[in-house]
Amino acid sequence: MTGDQDPAFRDRIRKNAVIKADSACNTYNQHFLAANFYRWLNRFLDTVLFTASLLLVSQAVWTAWPRWTTIVLPLGMAVITGYRRAAKPDNRAERFRKSAKQHHALFDDYRDFLMVTLPSNRVTDAEIEETSEELSERRKELNLECPDASSLWYYWIKYVRGEEKLQEQISTTPEMREAIVGRSTDPSQEPLD
Repeated sequence: MTGDQDPAFRDRIRKNAVIKADSACNTYNQHFLAANFYRWLNRFLDTVLFTASLLLVSQAVWTAWPRWTTIVLPLGMAVITGYRRAAKPDNRAERFRKSAKQHHALFDDYRDFLMVTLPSNRVTDAEIEETSEELSERRKELNLECPDASSLWYYWIKYVRGEEKLQEQISTTPEMREAIVGRSTDPSQEPLD
C-alpha cells in the first residue's frame, strides 16, 4: 500500500458505498416490480373492457341478458375508462421501468467502484473520494426524479402477497451485501494491485 492511502478512510467509503449500492439494488427491484404490476393492471383492464363490450353487444343483438345489464355494463365500462384516463397505468409502467433501468445502471457503477476502483492501489484516496461523491450525487438526483412506488403497488405486495414477501423484497442480508462487492466486506482483505 502506498503512503497516500488510509485504510480507515477506504473502509468508511466502502461501508457507505455498500449501503448506497444496496439501496439502489432495492429501488431498482421495487421499480421493476411496480412497472410489471402496472403493465399487468393495464392488460387486465383492457380484458375487462373487451369482455364487457362483448357482453353488451351480445345483449343488444340477442337480448339474451337481463335488461339491467344494458345499464350496468356501460356504467362499468365508463368507470374503468375513467380510471384508466386518470391513472394512466401504461405511463406509470414506463416511468417505473425507466427509473428501474437508471437505478440498475447506478447499482452497476457502485459495484464496479466497490470491486475494482476502491481496492486498487493505483487509485489515490482523493480519487476515491471524488468518485464516491459523484456516485452519491447521482443517487440523490435519481431519487428526486424517480416515481413514487408506495401507492397501489405497495398495497398489492403487502396485502395480496403478504407481509413476508414485502420484507423479502425490501430487506438485504449480509450475504447479499457481500455479493454486491463480489467478496466479503471485511476490510482486512488485501487490496488489488
